[in-house]
Amino acid sequence: MRRLARRYGSGQEAIGGGQRLSRVFSRALAVLLLAELMLGVSGGRLLAQGDMLQQPDDPAFLPWQEEVGPVDDDAGQSGPETPFDPERLALMAELRVGIVMDPAAGDFGRAAPFRELLEEGLRIPVLLIAYRDLSQLQRALVGGEVHYAPLSASAYAAAQGECSCLEPLVAPRPPDGEAGWHAIALARAGEAIEAPADMAGRRIATGPRDAVGSRLVQLAGIADAGMDLEQKAASLIAHDDPLAAALALVRGDADVAFAWSSLQGEAAAGYSRGTLRDLAERGAEIAGLKVVWASGAIAGAPHVVRQDVPREIRNLLLEVMTGQGAAEAVSDDGFVAVGAQDYAPVLAAFPPEAGVSRGRLRPLGGGD
Repeated sequence: MRRLARRYGSGQEAIGGGQRLSRVFSRALAVLLLAELMLGVSGGRLLAQGDMLQQPDDPAFLPWQEEVGPVDDDAGQSGPETPFDPERLALMAELRVGIVMDPAAGDFGRAAPFRELLEEGLRIPVLLIAYRDLSQLQRALVGGEVHYAPLSASAYAAAQGECSCLEPLVAPRPPDGEAGWHAIALARAGEAIEAPADMAGRRIATGPRDAVGSRLVQLAGIADAGMDLEQKAASLIAHDDPLAAALALVRGDADVAFAWSSLQGEAAAGYSRGTLRDLAERGAEIAGLKVVWASGAIAGAPHVVRQDVPREIRNLLLEVMTGQGAAEAVSDDGFVAVGAQDYAPVLAAFPPEAGVSRGRLRPLGGGD
């Protein structure tokens, strides 16, 4: 059985872009290994379990570049070896990065620059592990099977609520320079609803029952303000999405609607992004609506690292991911540093030990 991942006892390997790596060879190897994946060749769940057959729901290791000899330069001399950093290897033998990707989809090429970027910056081996769905990736993070993963705000909050072991590191830089997005509550202008206390006994239209930005954040935030709508609202009516909830408010079928917005830009146009903007673009009259509650700003989809990763490695990850290389390899607009405070409204919706795994994962570099 051929493994899809390989650990080198020497602690040395050519780094992508270095003189020891033959890119043509590694790409050809990736194609061959991908073909094996799609034909059913199994790999180990963990490197220490490489001889065990992979089950359908097990993660798949993305193709790992084989070690090759130094490339001869034009003068016929062998180029110098580029070892991993021994001091960093002493801190951490490898960094395991989890992503959601169906191995059968054959989309490995999209993730390769991400791995190469991290390995070049950290100078320790970086292993990408693909999981078929978000719940598997969350379990892997919580259980320590992977150290680092790009998530959504809600996926991070759900996992953090289970283990209190994660740290958001970076998030994609918004192309428009905005700080993030807000969960909001809307009411009709002229109605005697100005604050959470006025929502008691009212009909509340929300997004789906497990929607973070159009239900869970509002319920948690408004409860923190002293109004438990799950107990005191006349009704909480779930809709397919926040736009449908807002349309129920416009029609008069609800007194309050939960939605989301950037709260930046021209208010009369519905701001730059969000449910009010969607309403305006569909020709709905938004001048008769008002924002009666808003959460703090919520940053975009975070890249999350386990807190038991050595601080020096975490600092290096931050340096790498906020550098120009990340903009070229992962997200065109680059990344900005974030912290738990940038997700406080979402974290409040997933209190510790809630035992709930929810959230959605976006592609590498995507927004929430």
